[in-house]
Amino acid sequence: MSAGELLYLSRAEVAALLPPISERIAIVERTYRALAAGRVELPPKPGIHPRPDSFIHAMPAYLLDDDIAALKWIGGFPANRERGLPYISGLILLNDAETGIPTAVLDGAEITAARTAAVSGLCIRRFAPTGWSTAAIVGCGEQGRYHAQLLAALVPGCEIRAYDPLPGRAAAVGAGARSTASVREAVEGAAVVITAAPLAGTPAPQVEAAWLAERCLLLPLDFDAMVQPAAIAACDLVLSDDVKQFDYYRGLGSFGGWPDPAAGVGERLHDDERPPRVACVNLGIGALDAAFAAAIVAAGRAAGAGTLLPL
Repeated sequence: MSAGELLYLSRAEVAALLPPISERIAIVERTYRALAAGRVELPPKPGIHPRPDSFIHAMPAYLLDDDIAALKWIGGFPANRERGLPYISGLILLNDAETGIPTAVLDGAEITAARTAAVSGLCIRRFAPTGWSTAAIVGCGEQGRYHAQLLAALVPGCEIRAYDPLPGRAAAVGAGARSTASVREAVEGAAVVITAAPLAGTPAPQVEAAWLAERCLLLPLDFDAMVQPAAIAACDLVLSDDVKQFDYYRGLGSFGGWPDPAAGVGERLHDDERPPRVACVNLGIGALDAAFAAAIVAAGRAAGAGTLLPL
């Protein structure tokens, strides 16, 4: 590829080039450890909001260890479901870190889904109760499906209880998940609790502290949309993938009544502490998108995939 050409990878091509789940989790762990060591440049995530409850975020990152420079431009528009369009869509742009010249552009939605589930996988491996076998998924859209696959890969045969207010969605989440009639039925007593509700409207969180098992891992992917403050406060350890980003969103009105994260997830990977109840509030960081995009572009070039576009 010359300096005047850009490699383009579609969503289908990105999906075909994704590494196995174990390798995705390894990418997340390496990136988190680098972030905790101060070897990642990760500016705040700016955004615009062209419609109510919608967003388009810019997520730049530079990974010093691998010399990766990238930007994700990702949008979430809840009304798209009524138009037959995806809720999440976007692109990732890679630049040559030596010259700044763009080298590749690829679909960002598939990477967003895959890396979000891989982050949960790392948190489950590190913080979930030892020997866990039951999990709850609340919200059975794309993230619900990716997480069902993840859970089944981590513990084959585990019990997955799935809830979604839209008929049929919970049954379609896959991986042998059992549909439940309520949020409480899914969550109560589960060792791993994943919430993935749409980020739209005024939050009306349902997950109560009384529903949580004595030992559990809580993974609210949906900010404060589904989990009540008291449920987070009932956890012995609260972490975030990006504490500064958590504080930023709190300043905008999210996470009212939630305790402050004790540290970043990457900072707590090195020890063996496994408190009874842990909450990992992972908001999404551009460093992971950059790492995943670089791996997929490398695989695409090796396989001769994608389309070369003139700059």
